[in-house]
Amino acid sequence: MGNDITRAGEKIGWIEGNHIFAHDGRKLGYFAENYVYDINTRKIARIEGDFLISMGDHEAKTRLEQISEEITGGVLPEIGKCAVYVLLD
Repeated sequence: MGNDITRAGEKIGWIEGNHIFAHDGRKLGYFAENYVYDINTRKIARIEGDFLISMGDHEAKTRLEQISEEITGGVLPEIGKCAVYVLLD
């Protein structure tokens, strides 16, 4: 709904520009180009082909199709949906 991010009808966060916030007001991170960044500006995931790839100790792959099924509504770009998926897991 608008900039709010909800899960099961409950607000769990919101989006301002390309920044993702938790429901308690904490800034969690942001997205830019093909990357998701944490609050410390560290790259934590990237889009590569048809996958979102986490950039932690091991590179986990998630199909972008799966993310689009789970993150619905709004007019976020694909990387924005990925940021919500990663930061508000």
